[in-house]
Amino acid sequence: MELKFKFLGKSCWILDIDNKVKIGSNPSFNVKKGSDTKFIEPHDEAFKNVKLWLITECTPNSFDEEGAKIIELDSKIIARKECGKLLRDKKNSNIYFLDWFKKIEFEIKGYKIIVEGVPTYKGGGFLSSPILGKANGYLLTVIDNENKRKRIYVTGETIYQENIIKTLIYYPIDLMITNIENIKNNYFSGEKTMDLVMLNSFIRTLNPKEVITIFSKGEKARKEIQKYIELIEIGEEKNIY
Repeated sequence: MELKFKFLGKSCWILDIDNKVKIGSNPSFNVKKGSDTKFIEPHDEAFKNVKLWLITECTPNSFDEEGAKIIELDSKIIARKECGKLLRDKKNSNIYFLDWFKKIEFEIKGYKIIVEGVPTYKGGGFLSSPILGKANGYLLTVIDNENKRKRIYVTGETIYQENIIKTLIYYPIDLMITNIENIKNNYFSGEKTMDLVMLNSFIRTLNPKEVITIFSKGEKARKEIQKYIELIEIGEEKNIY
């Protein structure tokens, strides 16, 4: 089974399975005036014939009105309930609001695709404990007609937390798609987000075969973080065998 990943900017990406089934995540196109955030425009061919969309959270950087418009009527959509207001024009039969630890299964073009909701966490400032996030991570298991399978972990917006690891530790992960936000958190002030230390903790503990790291902010911040870690570029494709 061959996977082809394409990063489309912000936190949006497409995963193509054997050139037969396309899975997408987080279409979003609105940006603030003066922002240097780049992304692939919604009329691009990459957004066509996506059979399954995974929405991690309902924030402007992850999912917005313009993103909802490019989702085709026959596409299946997995999201949090908070995203329902942006999906009112879609067929209810194709929308699935998935809670953490719950699973849903689809048959799409001869592939069995199992999606499980994975918790996310937010980090507070100094001496404060992590709290449950308002986003979904996802664990995808894709099985073909020869019973070959790939497991993909989509972290969503989260920090490293042991309760997430407990959900995933017994699964061999073929691909981890992760969002990084900072080089290093300031542990004495501000809200903690995924930084290099946390990302390395995820990789060391889960030992995925492949890791794709995306960065959703502007170009100036991207150039700074690329001094320390390899990021996939906007429009770049990567094959995973």
